[in-house]
Amino acid sequence: MRLRFGLLTFLIIFLSSCAIYGGYTGKHSRSTSLVQFLYPDGDLPMQDLPNPVLNLPLKVGLAFVPASRDLVFSQSYKTQMLEDIKSAFESRVYIDEITVIPEIYLRQESGFNALEQIKRLYSLDVIALVSYDQTTYRDDNVLSLSYLTVVGAYIFPGTSYEVNTLIDLAVIDIESHSILFRSAGTSGGKGATTLVGKNRAFRKKQSGGFEQAMQQMHYNLQVELGKFEQRLRERKPNEKIQVKHRQGYSGGSIPLSLLLLLAMLSLVKKAHARKKY
Repeated sequence: MRLRFGLLTFLIIFLSSCAIYGGYTGKHSRSTSLVQFLYPDGDLPMQDLPNPVLNLPLKVGLAFVPASRDLVFSQSYKTQMLEDIKSAFESRVYIDEITVIPEIYLRQESGFNALEQIKRLYSLDVIALVSYDQTTYRDDNVLSLSYLTVVGAYIFPGTSYEVNTLIDLAVIDIESHSILFRSAGTSGGKGATTLVGKNRAFRKKQSGGFEQAMQQMHYNLQVELGKFEQRLRERKPNEKIQVKHRQGYSGGSIPLSLLLLLAMLSLVKKAHARKKY
């Protein structure tokens, strides 16, 4: 009896060791690269880019940088994410319209050639490209436990994981190839699960990571849109962006003709008041 119990104890320890030290440890990344999309040949511009010339109000395109294998989002989920971003742009006076660009147009060709074709097709001035990077570190069996029951030993291996997510939005002037401004959101989290439920736990953590990063990026985008509007209004001497106005656009300010009319009405009112006295 003691021999059998000793063998059983040894078996438990042996199996636990196998579970703890024989599991999978690895890193898995899912990402889209803005740099790779804009410069597919790897040739980044060495010389200074021309200064952007913006015709206000702007016509803006919005799209995801396409992934080589789209295993992250469903199309409906991506559409909803883009609609949320679109709402942040629509409230700005210097934006005329913002159009969600179907991803298929960016899959057919990459680089600024693709953006220039989209510009002609949709009559755009600038485009906002959304890219992401999510890295999962996984370590199977580090939480393995052994249970001794009346029918023998059961091994319950576990998995610990860490998920880090980055979502980046870059607003690009297509004509000059210049990045006007960027906004990013990040999230990170750790967790543990049994091997039985690991896939569901991973998906939940990954989906939650994207949602948290998107919320942070959306908040930061509101801030960056406000800063960009201030740059357009102030036009400091060292500002590289040149601003032009389309016909009928005043940039949210009162037109000079209206100011003159108001001044004339004020003078007439004062003259009329003096006549009374």
